[in-house]
Amino acid sequence: MSKGRGNHCEQEDSAWEIALADLMTVLMVFFLVMWLTSIIDPEKRKAFVENLVGESGGGDKVLKQDVTAQTAPIKPPIEQEKPVTEQEVKNAVAKVNPKDIDIEQTPEGIKITLRSDSFFESGRANITDKTREQLENLGETLAGRKQDMTITGYTDNVPISNFQFPSNWELSAARAATVARTFIYMGVEQKYITIEGKADNEPVAPNNSSYGRSLNRRVVIMIKNKKVAQPPRPVAGQVAPPTSR
Repeated sequence: MSKGRGNHCEQEDSAWEIALADLMTVLMVFFLVMWLTSIIDPEKRKAFVENLVGESGGGDKVLKQDVTAQTAPIKPPIEQEKPVTEQEVKNAVAKVNPKDIDIEQTPEGIKITLRSDSFFESGRANITDKTREQLENLGETLAGRKQDMTITGYTDNVPISNFQFPSNWELSAARAATVARTFIYMGVEQKYITIEGKADNEPVAPNNSSYGRSLNRRVVIMIKNKKVAQPPRPVAGQVAPPTSR
């Protein structure tokens, strides 16, 4: 009989310990949540709280905000209506080796040719550290111009096939997209940018030598001339407004 009472007392003694441990766990989680919500961004904190209480439809809102934060440009668009000049482009990339870049004024606009071997890692679409700053300078110079631009990637005729780039089409397009993302990061509005990947089409040199292939591996940026608004034509039977002399 005394042995049964002893077991019952031991169970009562351990019951309050379990209850205390549960209470401490709850308090620890509570203070951890309070600490986390005090250090994160207010918008993300709001999404976290809404997701926690079930008022916003779950984690889709949090995921959407995270994606937006990653893809949105860090710098806001710059108001700079004046079209970019060839000299401004040259100033922006002044530290680039002249052998690695070619800048040409054409009737269509300013054509910038980047040699891929100097701007990108071999067989990849990542920008090298030594040229990243120069591309960022160029993007900052182009920000706010409101000029359409086409960024086209090219490769040589040596096939590539891996998990990331099944062919030269993907590699050339990815390199053009990398340049575009750099410009958007620096404030260029993405609605003015078009990217293309043309693989080994339109070579500028024969692919039968290493030098020729290196010339074909390139990214071309065509900054198109800004369109000048034309005055409206008078409707038939309507007198045109007088012009100033």
